[in-house]
Amino acid sequence: MFKPWLGLLLAIPATAQWSRVAFSGKGESVDVPQPHSLSYFTANPFLRDDGGDLCVDCSPQGRAKSALEYSIQPLVRPVGVLAGYRVLDVLYSVGKRNDPSRNEVTWKSILVQVGPDRYKEIFHLQASGGPPSLKPSSIINSGNERVLATMDSDGGNGGGCWEGYWWFDRAGPHPLDFTRVESAMQQRIPKQTLFFGSCSDLDLKSQLIQSGVQKAHAECHACDWVGEVTGRFRLAGAVAEPIAIDFKPGGP
Repeated sequence: MFKPWLGLLLAIPATAQWSRVAFSGKGESVDVPQPHSLSYFTANPFLRDDGGDLCVDCSPQGRAKSALEYSIQPLVRPVGVLAGYRVLDVLYSVGKRNDPSRNEVTWKSILVQVGPDRYKEIFHLQASGGPPSLKPSSIINSGNERVLATMDSDGGNGGGCWEGYWWFDRAGPHPLDFTRVESAMQQRIPKQTLFFGSCSDLDLKSQLIQSGVQKAHAECHACDWVGEVTGRFRLAGAVAEPIAIDFKPGGP
């Protein structure tokens, strides 16, 4: 059966230098992904253990031993189509074989199709020790733009998360650039203070960043809040353009 999105893919240049961001037990890293078949990401998930989170010895023999201890079940989930590119999630349920009740989605890959059975991974998350289960990514309408978004809490009390946001054109995915709006917000708040502006502070649907403002050298995580800053923006492609910035002094 003819698939309309496949015709679009065949007309799209797949040579752009895309970036892939990966989060694992080794921290955060960025590299340039190569295209692979879908089975590359699903047939043997232990080979996708970028951080070596499940093995002490990550040789082929060591990974084989890991497969005896752990179970990884991949689920491929369609996300949608942006600028002619089909986007998929691969959600990996990871657990110990001796405890099947603890089998939760703690790995996530976001794939972009660039040709017949050819996919590039733009996001890879291994949230070992993080929240109970990762959420699928989604496509969000932000003003006149459509954006691919993923955001999962890191499970801590500091409001941190693993996140990624991309705008697409014919050249492929472009990470959203909040540099201009963040710079405008920084100029509006008092000196020697900071704001965060990511994770739950960012509302793409409302095109709004709303964050508490804290002294740069606060005595504790919950101390020395001096107010709240709000930045309204408009997406122009992948760039967030500031529209209105407001700072309100006061404590929590």
